[in-house]
Amino acid sequence: MNVAISKWGNSIGIRIPVVVKESLGLQVGDQVSCELKDGGLFMRKQQSTAQMFEQFYGKPFAEITQADLGSIEEIDWGEDIGGEVY
Repeated sequence: MNVAISKWGNSIGIRIPVVVKESLGLQVGDQVSCELKDGGLFMRKQQSTAQMFEQFYGKPFAEITQADLGSIEEIDWGEDIGGEVY
C-alpha cells in the first residue's frame, strides 16, 4: 500500500487509509507510538492499561477478578541504591 507524504504547516504527514483505520480500530485523537526499525517507520496504536489487561485475560476489565490475577507477593529488590522515595 502506497500513500503520499503531505505538508502540514512546518511538518509533514501521511493520511491513513480507511481500511487501515478500521483494521486497527483507530479514531481521531488516538495516540500511536513510532519506532524506527530496519530502515522504516513502525507505528502502533497505544493501549491503556485496562486494554492491555482485557487483551491478556480475554474479558472486559471490569470482570477481571483477584482470582484472575493470582497471588500478589512482595518482591525484595535488594538494598536501596539512590534517592528512592517510598
